[in-house]
This record gives sequence, structure tokens and C-alpha cells, in this order.
Amino acid sequence: MPPIILAVTSAYGSELENLVRRAIIEQDSFTDWASIFAFIERAAQDGELLILDGLQRTLTIEGIGTDKDGGISKEKISEFFGHKIRVEIYVGLSKTGILYRMLTLNTGQTPMSFRHQLEILYYDYIDNNALPDGISILKEVDEKRARGVGRYKYADVVDMFYAYSTGTPMPYDKQALVGELREINFLESYRYKADADDMQHLLEVYNHLIKIIDSRAGDWTAESQEDGGLIRPFGSNVCSILARPQPMAGFGAECKRLIKVGAVPEISTIDAAIEELRFSEDPSTSLNQLLLILDQIAKKAKRIGDAQRAYFQFAFRAMLLPSSDAYLDLSKCWLKGQEDFEMMY
Repeated sequence: MPPIILAVTSAYGSELENLVRRAIIEQDSFTDWASIFAFIERAAQDGELLILDGLQRTLTIEGIGTDKDGGISKEKISEFFGHKIRVEIYVGLSKTGILYRMLTLNTGQTPMSFRHQLEILYYDYIDNNALPDGISILKEVDEKRARGVGRYKYADVVDMFYAYSTGTPMPYDKQALVGELREINFLESYRYKADADDMQHLLEVYNHLIKIIDSRAGDWTAESQEDGGLIRPFGSNVCSILARPQPMAGFGAECKRLIKVGAVPEISTIDAAIEELRFSEDPSTSLNQLLLILDQIAKKAKRIGDAQRAYFQFAFRAMLLPSSDAYLDLSKCWLKGQEDFEMMY
């Protein structure tokens, strides 16, 4: 049986990093290898290992052990588990290093989608108290809902990072035919930085954006519209509008585009610029206009979600592109985004 390939989650990775550096990189002759082995054993017991390759083999072994149908004798099961198997554990890898191995180890067979692999790789973000700025990430099945500043659904965060990784706001199933090329593009364009975590950094910047817009908007809510409101408003306040997959994917895709074309050097530049966001007109008028635009898209588009993702990318381009006439203007960017969206769609 081919070996099962594992890696340690990031929750435990930092502790292991020093041990690995001493043993392999610095070739410290006094390294206690027993400490590394003990660490791996503890990570396994605590469920802090990722399966990079061999999930089907693992499930088959688990199925033999449980034998729900009772078709295998205890003697046969005992004999089966008396055999040794080979397990390889990658240590000292960045998340992108792990992702690279997940992609290459799946070559030649029907692989998990790129998005699914991102979900597995970043699963330890859920209920992570170490996330900064009061950010919390919730599972889809949780009874509590992602409401309020800093609360996001895990699937939506993955969508934003997927959009950032591939440079498109569209969900994976719309891009299946070119998915493999985008995976390669993601790996080629990635440049590793020590102590960097692109997904967390992107989320922090987006959370910063929502906080700034929310603070500039005052006490605005959709119900404050004088025209009686919309039939199906996209959201009732800044947070409920922006903490959704359409704007999050549009933001991720546009951040990648701005960096790729050289409009900004890195995402930290975008983060710094966000502090300068402002409304040139009354915030209520501007945000009500955003809801009207989204309502118009919903009435005209054949695929509403995809159209709204594309619109938000154009709106964020108008907002964050330094050469834009609507640069950092929270009143003009929504209208400029609509203008560019309608020219392309």
C-alpha cells in the first residue's frame, strides 16, 4: 500500500518549527529527535494532522476497524491491524507548501477541487481565538449566524481567498474547465514570506475595510430610505451587505488584480489606503444607491450571484485603484462600479 502522507496543522506547526530548524536546517548535533517524535504523536492524538494524500486508504482502514456489518471476524481484524504501514509526515511547511503537495499528490487521479483543498488546509481557522481584531469564523452548520462586525462564515472566507488566489470573483464550479491552469498560476505567482499567512492577512484587511465604512456611515440602515425601501434589500446595514460572499470574492479578486498589474505593490498598501476612505456625499444617499444598484442587477441578471460578484470587483476597483476618479470615495465608487460593470456585461 502506498504511504499515507500527513502534515501538521498550523496550530501546532510553530512549536514544531524550532525543533525542525535545529535538526535539519542548523544541523544541531544535540537535537533531541525523541522530542520531535513525541510531538508528532501528541499532534496525532489531538487531531492536529492533515491528510494530504491517502484519504480513501484511511477511510478504508477505519471501515475495517469499525466493521459495522459484522462481516469480518475479530481474529481477521486483529491480524489486519498487526501489519505495519508506512506513513510520511511533512514538517516545517508553510500553508502554501502544504497546498502545493496536496495538488501534486493528487495529480493523475480525480482530485478534490482546489476550493475543497483550501477548506481543509485552513480548517483550523474556525473558532480560532488567536485571530486578531475580534474576528471570528463560523461553520455553516453552526446555529449562531455571522452577524456583526468581525463575524464571517468559513465558506465565505475561503471563497474570498480562492478569488484572491485565482484572480477571479467567480466560484469554482463556474471555472472547472480552467481550474487546473489557475492552480498552476496560483503556485507560480506565490512568493513565500516568513511568518506570512496570505489568507489571514487578506481577511484582516477586509475586516478593516468593513470597520472603516461602518464607522463613516454612522447609524445608517436600509430602513432609513425615504422612498419606502427595497422589496428585497441585499442587506440592512454595512456589515450585512459586505460580510457576504459576493463582495468578499469581488474584493479578493480585485486585490490580486491590483497587485498583478502593479497598481499597488502589496496588500499592505491597500490596507493603509483604507484609512483614507470617505463619503463625498451623504452616507445614507450613497449606501441606499448601492442597494438600488444591487437590486437592479438582481432583476436583470440571469445568474444573480455571479453578476453581483463581478459588480463588486468593479466597485472595489473604482474604490482602490489610485488612478480612479472614484479613488477612496465611498459615494462615487458604487456608481463608477455600475458604469464599468454595465460596459462589460
